[in-house]
Amino acid sequence: GERLPFAQEDIRWHGHALECRIYAEDPDNQFFPSPGKITRIYRPVGPGIRIDSGAYAGWTVPMEYDPLLAKMAVWAEDRPAAVSRMLRALEEYSVGGIKTNVSFFRDIFADECFQAGELHTGFIDEFFARRDAARLPVADSEAEAAAALVALLHTNKRQSNRTAASPPVSKWKLGRL
Repeated sequence: GERLPFAQEDIRWHGHALECRIYAEDPDNQFFPSPGKITRIYRPVGPGIRIDSGAYAGWTVPMEYDPLLAKMAVWAEDRPAAVSRMLRALEEYSVGGIKTNVSFFRDIFADECFQAGELHTGFIDEFFARRDAARLPVADSEAEAAAALVALLHTNKRQSNRTAASPPVSKWKLGRL
């Protein structure tokens, strides 16, 4: 019931914080759980990084429970610095023996739209569409021409081998089984 020694107007925003929840799941397989034994784990350390975790090398992530491995938070003076710090922390975070969503977070934090703060409820779907489009092979007319030439030469070689030595006729076709 006592009064606080400050007023609401005295409260000011200071810095920027971001958090990633590290899960034992496979982002390349619709985020399916990835239970199993953790063979190694390296966590980032340094100013502005906080990790809350109970996971350790040798621990088996069970299938029956929430596969949360850690909550990793970073703080910095502003959003660009916090994004940069989180990217560094994600590059240093490594878990062996199971799949995690760390690579997904690396991709998200490296995304230009994310870095620009262009976030909304459809962001993840748009992110996947951008990422998948960027992964499509670019048409290379020289490579296509070379592939067509190899296919043509291979086809001609097979045809010339057939005429040189006719394949044996199937006994099924001759009715002699």
